[in-house]
Amino acid sequence: MPTLEQEVTQRLTKFYILALTAVAVLSITGQILIQQSLKDTLNDAHVVNIAGRQRMLSQRLSKMAILLTNADRFSEEARFYRREFGETLTLWRKCHEGFVNENLETERHLLVKNSDKINKMLQELDPIFLTIKSKLELILNNEEFDKKQVLDDILINERLFLNKMDSIVFQYDLESEQKVNRVRSIEFFLFFLTIAILILEGVLIFKPLTEYIKKVIIMLTDSEQALQQKNLELSISNQKLLEMQKNLVKITEEKYELMRKEDNVRSSALMEGQEEERRRLSRELHDGIGQMLTGLKLHSEKLKNIPFADDKQRKTFEQHNKLIEETIEATRVVSFNLMPPVLSDFGLSAAIRILAENTQQASGILVLFESNFDKTRLNSNLEVNLYRIAQEALNNIQKHSKATEAKVVLQKHKTAVELSISDNGVGFEQTGVKKATIINNGLSNMQTRVHLLGGQIKIQAKSTKGTLITVKIPTQYGKQN
Repeated sequence: MPTLEQEVTQRLTKFYILALTAVAVLSITGQILIQQSLKDTLNDAHVVNIAGRQRMLSQRLSKMAILLTNADRFSEEARFYRREFGETLTLWRKCHEGFVNENLETERHLLVKNSDKINKMLQELDPIFLTIKSKLELILNNEEFDKKQVLDDILINERLFLNKMDSIVFQYDLESEQKVNRVRSIEFFLFFLTIAILILEGVLIFKPLTEYIKKVIIMLTDSEQALQQKNLELSISNQKLLEMQKNLVKITEEKYELMRKEDNVRSSALMEGQEEERRRLSRELHDGIGQMLTGLKLHSEKLKNIPFADDKQRKTFEQHNKLIEETIEATRVVSFNLMPPVLSDFGLSAAIRILAENTQQASGILVLFESNFDKTRLNSNLEVNLYRIAQEALNNIQKHSKATEAKVVLQKHKTAVELSISDNGVGFEQTGVKKATIINNGLSNMQTRVHLLGGQIKIQAKSTKGTLITVKIPTQYGKQN
């Protein structure tokens, strides 16, 4: 028969493994779902973009058709657009057929997932497309035809084509948004399920452990009398135990010191890994998505010279350009926040100065910056960690402090590098510093960074006088490698 200790240990081990497995499965499932959602969203964005381009191509084809059928009046333009007319017609036809067949072959291969409603809309659009296509092919092949009748047919059907393409683009966008909403609902479900599992873990694991500890305490109390009787015998060996205790304390201290160093190494490696990942993400945003958005903006700028049918189309085009510019700016800001190039190029002082200016611009809080650094450079690891501390502090001020003014001071002394961040916001109670450090304001992350650098951090917070965070790093940690 198993002992009480064995029974409780087996039970706790079983439930603990089950709980960790459930949390791991939910986390992996959530990550897979997010990655698939991102992939589908990117694919849908390309599909919506190409669908919108179909409208532009139909308008361009109509314009070139007018020029080519009036070659006597527009001879120079007709010669210029003759070759481009065929290429544009081919691209327009391939894209339309790609939407119908759910298989787009343009700059990249895209699988289009059409709903029944979109397929019905494409079926309604197909006769109009075929009519325009047949008339355009007559012009392309220089066949004999009634120019006025052909142009009338093209222009009449082009308006119908544009209206129906507007509806199709809107439907693609609507269905993409519905997919994102479904994924968001599933993510919330997984989140609440994870919380429920953690609660069950507390009930099924830690509560039995508490009961077991109570039983052990009762057993110890009952054995107190027996222990007193043994004291006389134990007094003889007391000296030896004291010596052993000293040795044990020494070994424990060495073990603790070794564990502390190992924890510092792991924490440092984790921080460095996080910074390297931020550099990689920053480069990918700047060199990948940023370049794609810039290319999209350049292509969009080329459309300015194309005449619009009405002011509504021109306003839509201007809104489209504004959205592209806002997206480029947002991508630049995210890339800068992940890893500002100015930090490695010009040093800590310049990077924090720009951070303060960006925070002031984004939040409306007056952010002052003072520094006695000139061109002095520090150890790259120290510069990154001090920048992250300043970034975290300003982020907390922006989100939680309700401040109107903030001040960042970076000073280099003989024995230390000092960074202080203060604000005139609402602050928080000193009794809540530990909880806030662990849960809310990222103070735990600051303390970890300062600890790894061998420095000190002091937090002064009062509900009526704002917050002051002071970080001091010994000079030997600030030397350039």
